[in-house]
Amino acid sequence: MLLLLISFIAGILTILAPCVLPLLPIIVGGSVSSKTKDKARPYIIAVSLAGSIVAFTLLLKLSTLLINFSPNALDYISGGLIIGLGLVAMAPQLWERLMIYWNWQAASQRFLGKGSHNKGKYFGPILIGIALGPIFASCSPTYAFILASVLPHSFVSGLIYLITYSVGLVIALLLISLAGKKIISRFSWAIDTHGMFRRIIGVIFVLIGVVIITGQEVKIEVWVGNHLPFDESRIEQVLLAKQNKESIIHKISNAVNYNSVLNVQSTPAPAFVGLTNWINSSPITLSQLKGKVVLVDFWTYSCINCIRSIPYVEKWYQSYADKGLVVVGVSTPEFAFEHNPQNVAAAVKRDGITYPVALDNKDDTWNAFDNDSWPADYLIDKNGNIRYVSLGEGDYGTTEKAIQVLLGINQPLKTPTSNVPISQSQTPETYFGSNRSDNYAGSPMTGDNTSSFVAATSLSENEWTLNGSWQINPQYITSESSTSTLTFSVVAKDVYVVAGSINNQSETVSVSLPSSESNQYGSDVVNGHVMVTGSRLYHIVSLNQFGDTIVTLTVPEGVSLYTFTFGS
Repeated sequence: MLLLLISFIAGILTILAPCVLPLLPIIVGGSVSSKTKDKARPYIIAVSLAGSIVAFTLLLKLSTLLINFSPNALDYISGGLIIGLGLVAMAPQLWERLMIYWNWQAASQRFLGKGSHNKGKYFGPILIGIALGPIFASCSPTYAFILASVLPHSFVSGLIYLITYSVGLVIALLLISLAGKKIISRFSWAIDTHGMFRRIIGVIFVLIGVVIITGQEVKIEVWVGNHLPFDESRIEQVLLAKQNKESIIHKISNAVNYNSVLNVQSTPAPAFVGLTNWINSSPITLSQLKGKVVLVDFWTYSCINCIRSIPYVEKWYQSYADKGLVVVGVSTPEFAFEHNPQNVAAAVKRDGITYPVALDNKDDTWNAFDNDSWPADYLIDKNGNIRYVSLGEGDYGTTEKAIQVLLGINQPLKTPTSNVPISQSQTPETYFGSNRSDNYAGSPMTGDNTSSFVAATSLSENEWTLNGSWQINPQYITSESSTSTLTFSVVAKDVYVVAGSINNQSETVSVSLPSSESNQYGSDVVNGHVMVTGSRLYHIVSLNQFGDTIVTLTVPEGVSLYTFTFGS
């Protein structure tokens, strides 16, 4: 119920978002009609926009099926529609001739059930709403939460929250468009479809459409966001934090018993949901494991933190399986290529995993546990209750001791008691793509499109830059030429990159280091080159000691980079 209210409030607040404010002239301008009795236009725009948001969201959820769908296509469609409407406003005679030639007016009347009694022209406001839907949808943290966390877990609940969000947005838009229409309609020169004011509105439409198509709206959003006296997303984030307090993981973390190695009070474990493609085992349910101690290990095969933890999990399985321990690896993907069962099976074999592993491609079990980390270990006692949780890397000795306590044994530990040493000055994990591009330097990265980049002349610690032609996608970047480079100023001992190629074709990426660190390459580099043979993690640098260096990758056309991770 709380999330329903948050969704409604978020829809209203979205009208104040930096990516929406520059588009309000389209909403107000599109609501104005030359006919003073034509009151339907604001409502048509608002309802069409809400429908467009819902349709756009469902399209996103189908994106794994539409793998060849260009990430720029929606921007092109939205921008193109807005430009077309702008041109019509600038040349209304052309629109009137088209209406007559193709009989669009009658079609729009039939669509809206108005019959011959309404002479309004409704295609324009409908197209405005449709064009703005994908743009408005990306402006809210709550919308992102519904898309990423609720819809994969429950389609019906997610759809209800999405519609509620859209209703809040529609109400806010109607208030603004009706107020704007009322003010503008008082002036005869403003409602004259052949007047200069409407032509100025048309020019604004065209300019905004061009900005959307070229990806320049990102720069405008950043500027607007930096100059607003408020941040509407902060309000949403506070509300979402309250929503998260109802989650299982919050209840667990608030129930810590510091007098025991078992760090949570007895909490019933949720059932496995939606696990498929079992490896090393036939399908398992938690109800079948009553009487056993179960370690549920959330991981994904391209995550360096997960890879470093696997030997410990495997050691526990080998040491305690005959004493009643069952380990289940839940592979919940972070990137699209990790949905592929063959890729996961190859990683299980490569990493020497012998315990059962299943794919959680729809995040069902991840959401059931309210998990938010890779890796994450949940220890379940013989009665089916969660008794210990370890999020992230490390705590191996403590985790093993908890296993022993639940098994009722006491013997020397097989794993070290200290945490994995990670220097605080180490470069943080860095993602590529338009969704997350922290510490990027160089020519602007604007939206999801192909651009020619010019590298920054200098880099500070932890900064990276691009040179050459790159296709920018939400989760990754793809080289579009044989000379494209990525240069990264890192602070670490070991450097890893998650990379892949089209259809897993073998491609050679050149790795360059300063002369002072020549040949201090990682295990996947031979003679300064790494062979990308599939979408996975590659070890590209291993310095003799922890320190700073400059890593340059020359990436052939078709090779994609997802993230850099580091080790001390």
